[in-house]
Amino acid sequence: MTRGEVWKDFFKKTVLPILLALVLFLMFKNVFIKDGETNYFYVWLCCGIPFGIRRMFVWLIPHGYDLSGTIGIIALNFIVGGLIGGVILAWRLICAAWYIPLTVYRLHTIRKGDLERIHFEE
Repeated sequence: MTRGEVWKDFFKKTVLPILLALVLFLMFKNVFIKDGETNYFYVWLCCGIPFGIRRMFVWLIPHGYDLSGTIGIIALNFIVGGLIGGVILAWRLICAAWYIPLTVYRLHTIRKGDLERIHFEE
């Protein structure tokens, strides 16, 4: 693994998930903070929607219902997708925390003049 690949991997697996979580938190901040109190269920739901909603529209497809049934199924997709996505986001943030010392180790073990590739299990 070259230095460029290590930095690309670090950016993709550490910086991007943290920035995405921060942007989602700041974007939905007005939704889940009322009177100075934070509703953590709304934080989990709002920040998890982008990660889990595509998985929910595979399971529950609003087809063949009237308007109220379709809106109900879509709302259920957003709620359950947000809950699933919250778990996925938490996992990605845990992996991002793991990749910080891993990147330091990889950069430390790669010598500057080496052209050899170091193979890590992925």
